[in-house]
Amino acid sequence: MTTKNDLNPAGTISQNQPDSATPRHYTPIGLDVGNGAIKLYSGMGEVLLESYTLYQSERATYSNQGYAEYIDGDRKDLAGKIWIGGINAYYASPTAITRTVDTKDGKVSQCLQLLVSAMSHYPHRSEWNLMIACSIHDGQTFGKQVREALQGSHHVRMRGKESQINIVVSHVVEEGTGAAIAIHQQHDFSNALVIDLGHGTGIASAFNGLHLSYREYSLESGVESLIHAVANSESVRKALLKPADKHLIRAGIEKGDFSYGTQNPDWNFKDAYVAAFPDWFNRGLAQFVKTIEVRVPAASCMVAIGGGALLPGISGALKKKNFIVPKNPRWMNAQGLYQLALRASSKTEVDLCA
Repeated sequence: MTTKNDLNPAGTISQNQPDSATPRHYTPIGLDVGNGAIKLYSGMGEVLLESYTLYQSERATYSNQGYAEYIDGDRKDLAGKIWIGGINAYYASPTAITRTVDTKDGKVSQCLQLLVSAMSHYPHRSEWNLMIACSIHDGQTFGKQVREALQGSHHVRMRGKESQINIVVSHVVEEGTGAAIAIHQQHDFSNALVIDLGHGTGIASAFNGLHLSYREYSLESGVESLIHAVANSESVRKALLKPADKHLIRAGIEKGDFSYGTQNPDWNFKDAYVAAFPDWFNRGLAQFVKTIEVRVPAASCMVAIGGGALLPGISGALKKKNFIVPKNPRWMNAQGLYQLALRASSKTEVDLCA
């Protein structure tokens, strides 16, 4: 699917400025809601939370990170809801979690819940005023919905303590725009190609400076399809007598040792990964890159970002195609989003301590 957007040089789809009649100290946050993980980038530090949500039927007696309750606020549909977000959701019930990657609108339906769960990793405050810049893989379809899902006042309980979270969404941009903002000064972005190798999708974007001039995305090139292939491979099913737990496959790939949880020390799934990788690359990523090959000869630079750029064995394949992989490619988009939020918050009273 190809879409084009009439974005301004800052790459914004839309922008709301906070009400100047009610000055507040705004904490700027770059929010990258991914199908694999949600990334918060701010002056308070980075928070990465697996995009898992587990809804609870009653209040828990514990207060683990990720545990949250929605008491009241502008999201009336969440009133009274209780959930755990992130890895602790998986630990609580591996088979009952809601994964963002499982539905087409998962980023919209789960973004506020995951944001609140991620905020539970920061020291408690009774009130938060957040200036958020975020991204979405299809801004024309989901941009307005993401803004409406996040923006407003939300009275929540995180890890047993109540907080009022007031959110102004300063920007919603297409995924990859944040990365362009973060790295454009280090590379020639006069005609740059950026591919974002995400958990659920692969996205190719062309930039003329910071103007988004072309966009293409593919579901086949997402890392989730590789994980699925490994989890359901014949060798893994023979070893486990069933398909593998996708989270444990993901964790073993991210660690790079292909280990499967903690209770299988004498077995790993490296052979299954090595067997599945070429087919995933050729069927997904290579075909995806082929769709933009007409743009490659004139590209001033080509950059690969996203968690998929860290996959074992992929760096050599990307280098052969002349792609640059920046340091911390998983955080590039969130880092640039933070710069947008910081600029927006500087127009108001900025919380410089945050």
